[in-house]
Amino acid sequence: IKGTVTDSKGEPIIGANILEKGTTNGTITDMDGNFTLSVPADATLTITYVGYQPLSIAVKGQRNFNIKM
Repeated sequence: IKGTVTDSKGEPIIGANILEKGTTNGTITDMDGNFTLSVPADATLTITYVGYQPLSIAVKGQRNFNIKM
């Protein structure tokens, strides 16, 4: 899957943690807030970043995500 993590103003969040729930499979966002991660179609993503509430998002077979924290 691929995605972008932004703040409420639409600015990219650099270094946000993207983790497949219940595993150690994860990545962090790059300088543009983008990430790529291989997960099963039924996975749940947990997105965390200092100063923001953690988010959980079900993949449900989707391939692209635009995540606003």
